[in-house]
Amino acid sequence: MSPRPKRPSGPFPYLDEPEYRALFVEAGLADPRCTLDRSALERIATEAINLKPLIATIGNKTTGVTATGFKDTAVEPVPTEYGTLHHLKVKQPGLASAINQFNIRFAYDVAQNATVPTPRVITARTPDGAQLAVLEVEFTSETALLEHLTFIEGRLTAAEKTRNYDLKADLAVSGQSERATYHIVRYRVGDQVWDTTGATAGSNRTRHRHDLFGLQPAAGLLGLPQQALGGPVGQRWRNPADWRDRYTAQLNAYNGIDPEDIELPQDDPEKLKEALEARRWAERAASALQVATTDAYFVIGFVPADGTRPDFDAALASTNLRTHLRGPLDFTGTNQAMASGRKLVDKAYADNAITELEHVVLTGTSPAASLHEDPREAVVRLIRLVDRVVFPSDIPSLRRTTKVLVEPSPAHLRAKHAETRGEIRSALLTAAVGGVELPAAAMDTPHKNLVPKGIPTTGLSAAELISAASSTEPSTARDDARTELAHIAVPGLVNGKVLLGPYGSTGDRRTVSTKLAAARITDDGVRLFIEAIDAFAEVMQSRAGHDVTVRPGASVGRLRRVIGDASHPEAAKPADSKWFTSQWPVNNGDGNSVGGVGTPSQLSASEKWAEKLKDTTGLVESAKKATGTLSKHFEAMRSLVGPDREMTADERQNWEDELETLRSTVDAAIKDLRKLRYRPTDTDTTTGSIDDFTFGTEGDE
Repeated sequence: MSPRPKRPSGPFPYLDEPEYRALFVEAGLADPRCTLDRSALERIATEAINLKPLIATIGNKTTGVTATGFKDTAVEPVPTEYGTLHHLKVKQPGLASAINQFNIRFAYDVAQNATVPTPRVITARTPDGAQLAVLEVEFTSETALLEHLTFIEGRLTAAEKTRNYDLKADLAVSGQSERATYHIVRYRVGDQVWDTTGATAGSNRTRHRHDLFGLQPAAGLLGLPQQALGGPVGQRWRNPADWRDRYTAQLNAYNGIDPEDIELPQDDPEKLKEALEARRWAERAASALQVATTDAYFVIGFVPADGTRPDFDAALASTNLRTHLRGPLDFTGTNQAMASGRKLVDKAYADNAITELEHVVLTGTSPAASLHEDPREAVVRLIRLVDRVVFPSDIPSLRRTTKVLVEPSPAHLRAKHAETRGEIRSALLTAAVGGVELPAAAMDTPHKNLVPKGIPTTGLSAAELISAASSTEPSTARDDARTELAHIAVPGLVNGKVLLGPYGSTGDRRTVSTKLAAARITDDGVRLFIEAIDAFAEVMQSRAGHDVTVRPGASVGRLRRVIGDASHPEAAKPADSKWFTSQWPVNNGDGNSVGGVGTPSQLSASEKWAEKLKDTTGLVESAKKATGTLSKHFEAMRSLVGPDREMTADERQNWEDELETLRSTVDAAIKDLRKLRYRPTDTDTTTGSIDDFTFGTEGDE
């Protein structure tokens, strides 16, 4: 091996020697699980450290060392509904990798924002036509790439405001305990082509780590400006091997130095400038110490599932949901919701309850658009199909579902069972369409009392359903049509980030059912539902590879505002969560409302209850402390005002009057304490107001 150059030692790791990086590349090319080409592997070799333990070799120094692949313990297969991804477990310098511009959370936001440059996504293939585990994108210019990156960074910041903790501060103090996952993104900008590693899961962690190191997010994608290390202005190092060791040397040189110990000479501008720069390096070294080295996964391979279209992008989206998002599944190591959904589908097919076409659609092996040639009808049939499997209404199907899901009898179903079925429903819809984001928490999961009965349907075709819901004459038939239309529109609303916004971060706290009920009594609401169904139909058609006829004024999957007057200035604007949650009046029950002032955001009943319970532990401790203090107080008072003390009649009467004022408070406390000693009769009773919570039968002490 070539000798290392002399450089400061310290906690911040340098890149492996070029010889080991070259051996790493050969190991990847020789490993059948790895579907990356040479340039992608060369990039990963600059993103990871301690490469030697990852490489399986034969031979020795005498005979020559040959890489045969990666060690089995270093590679972890990750099954998805689209195929198997292979993750390589590595140690990573904290200043490595980049945020992901193509994160599924923000893909729709980019698509509907006309001012943000949208790249062209290209399928990366080997010379023989096999798909690489690479997401290849093309921008018209580096400026367009930077604008796109700036937008995504802003979305990351906006999404993070919903957190109740400071991730950057947490990383600085405690380090990073959770592995981030990265995949190769190949950028094409004009004549330039380069690879980088974007975060499949961990964009915020990566961004904040870089901030601690004094780096901008663009450094991970565009490279580091040479000016940052005293080089010329206007030039950058694209290859991390050209700058990372220099940057690391600076961090190690200033490690352990208190920035305040670096004096600032005020009489010499040049020395002052140098001292300020030295302070900045000392501050970076101190703040980034806990993330000097982190654990990470790199996606090195993709093997498409048999019978499915090779779709690396969809597989990434699936694992992103599984490992990072509050997505449609109750994600565990075994992907329980998807597994349960497939069991339900397979059993329904075996019982001839669904057709062969419906079976392959629900298992993700055939596109959902194939359910019907009319796009709207395909959406309606898909939603009803999933409902029929997960929330059946006929006796045989109810028995089948209960048995497959190992549920109690219908009389003993609880809210958790409804939530589990809601997760399964979202999982099946996601598998059927592919590449969509349908978090179960944002969907309209039925109340537990409706689960044994199934989700009602009018049985009307898409055209008939829309016609009935759009009727100007109030009727029971119109109400039923609008109720089902709202239900069928939910996947389009959720996928379009309109119903609840990204992770409910719009500030609107009303339940999904409350918002849908308010919207469906207005003409604008019905038009919105139709728009959402059309938008979801476009997504389904696009995912199936069909030509999509986009609605005027919209892009694929984009929801427009649905003002009745097409000439209204608001009509051309995109719909969004804030607009949806402020447009609809309170449902007053007359069924005739056609619009009005929006409902102010309020806590739902269950959230009010949760808010009351939030401080339970603290309240109990306070009660214990207060009761103990009161007991000790009266114990001390006995020697002062007890029976052994001589008091006049007036003094004794005054003291008894003081005690009497406390009696009602003590009696009320005893009564509440007696209530708290009994279990609630129904722990799921959180749908009413807090005053509706039922305690057990009170008994005498």
